[in-house]
This record gives sequence, structure tokens and C-alpha cells, in this order.
Amino acid sequence: MNHLDELAESTDASASRNGFTLIEVLIAIVVVGILSAVVIIGISSLTNKGSGSACQASADAAKAAATVHYANTGAYPASLNAMTVTSPKELELPTGVTAPVNSTTGATWTLTMTPGSPPTFACTVP
Repeated sequence: MNHLDELAESTDASASRNGFTLIEVLIAIVVVGILSAVVIIGISSLTNKGSGSACQASADAAKAAATVHYANTGAYPASLNAMTVTSPKELELPTGVTAPVNSTTGATWTLTMTPGSPPTFACTVP
């Protein structure tokens, strides 16, 4: 075999394999889909864990604010709202969180206050 014949054979072999087959493309799409599903599931569990931490941090802040309110006024607050309207505010709620009388709702959690001496605070994460 001469040099030209070898060159012709190698050119023919590479010309028949220029792209991906349909099966290879489908396998790549399936693998990317599986990896995407794993990432989405992981992110959602982190979001839930973050909501629980945010709710607990707000409950701890509310307990501290109730103590400050008691030190300032000599009585525990009757509602969450009583701690958020004073000047200066004893309880700063996260942005976007409102305080109705005895419960406050964040993006994915609820902080509820039960008046008493001292008041109790409960977190609910759906």
C-alpha cells in the first residue's frame, strides 16, 4: 500500500464520523436532566432549612425585645406590635415582615406571641 492509499483510507474513516448520533445526544440530555433534578432538590432543602433558621432567629430577637420592653416599661408587651412601634423600636423585624397583633408572617414562616409574664414565642415553618 502506498502513501496515497493510506491517506485516502484515513480520510474516509474520519468523514463518516463528523457529528454525534441521535442516541448520544439523547443520553447527554438525560444526564443533564438528572443532574438538574438533583440540584433543584438540594436547593429546596436548603431553602426550608434557611426559613427555619430565620424563624428561630426572629423568635430569639422577640424574646430579647420583650425583655427590653419590660426593662423600659416595667411590664411585658401585650403584642408583637407593641414592640415594633416604640421609639426606638425594641424589635426590628426583617424586611417584608409585618407584625399584626400577636403573629408575624415572613416569606415561609410565622412567629406567634402568647402574652404572659413573660410572653412565649412560637415558630411555625410550613
